[in-house]
Amino acid sequence: MRWTNYFLHPADNRYYVFTFNEEEHANRFEKSLMDDEIPYERNEFKFGIPRTHFNEALRHNHLLHADIRKPFIENKGLRWTMLIVTGATLLLALIGAFSTRAYGQQIESKYGWELAVQGRASMPFAFAGVEPHVISNDTLTSSWNPLLSQSFGVRINNRFKESWTIGTGIMWIRRNYMVEMNYSNDDSNIYTTDTINLLRAMSYRIPIIAETRVELGKGYFITAAGGVGVEFSPSDAFVNDFTQGVNGTSEPSRDYEAYLGRMGWAAFPFMAEMGFEKEPKGENPGFYVGFFWSRSITDDYWIESVWKSSAPLEQDRIQGAVSSTLAGIEIRILLK
Repeated sequence: MRWTNYFLHPADNRYYVFTFNEEEHANRFEKSLMDDEIPYERNEFKFGIPRTHFNEALRHNHLLHADIRKPFIENKGLRWTMLIVTGATLLLALIGAFSTRAYGQQIESKYGWELAVQGRASMPFAFAGVEPHVISNDTLTSSWNPLLSQSFGVRINNRFKESWTIGTGIMWIRRNYMVEMNYSNDDSNIYTTDTINLLRAMSYRIPIIAETRVELGKGYFITAAGGVGVEFSPSDAFVNDFTQGVNGTSEPSRDYEAYLGRMGWAAFPFMAEMGFEKEPKGENPGFYVGFFWSRSITDDYWIESVWKSSAPLEQDRIQGAVSSTLAGIEIRILLK
């Protein structure tokens, strides 16, 4: 099964093949190839591109899919319905967790389902792999710098032994980046440095986590967990900015743009967690404080930076792929 619409030609590795399902999309892709003077061969909805022009064709392919891709939940009413249902379910779960008596009777269970509300702060820890990603060519260098990011969600665990649980849930994740661009061209005597201070990208993650713990006494535990997840990005991200320069100097007026888009319908991250836990007891909720780390199995996002000036007329763009890594601190409220 292929996750992308392009692959190496099975009979001639000098070419890549790009495929489309609709004639309109194929025609738009063909027009972009013609405008950029990229050589190609077309057979209905398939295009053969020489390897020497693969990166240029891939850029047009990504930009086309960024424009035609539909939201993960296309119907606006359905999106709001899911949000309301999710919020109502969470509210009922919280009410049920805090209500320890029903009709005057206390219900207790040694094992069973547990609920946790969690919040995370992902930090740019270089030692954990959360570090800048730099892409460059002869004139343009772009550095994508991860910033402090946030995550919120709910975790539902099934405790089937005293020291073991398996759980799932849903998380809302927002990634923040600062994008720095340096354009340097000796031929036209242009040297500029520009910064997009904030680019936001959003995704949803469904984890599958197994956790074990060691008791320290009096309801306190050290926990460790690991698992995998499925992550969905409802849309691509785009930011542009402008700097007023002085014509005829080494810093003319220019526009610059940053794109971050999905490479597939979903990403599949590995996850690890370790922390300190106080078990909930009776009407009193517990808490968890710990560290988390996750990294996608493959590159799951494409990134692109574009720089252009009007006087003199110049333009450059560069593209790369990144594997998403998150690491930071997590706090949970533990409920029964």
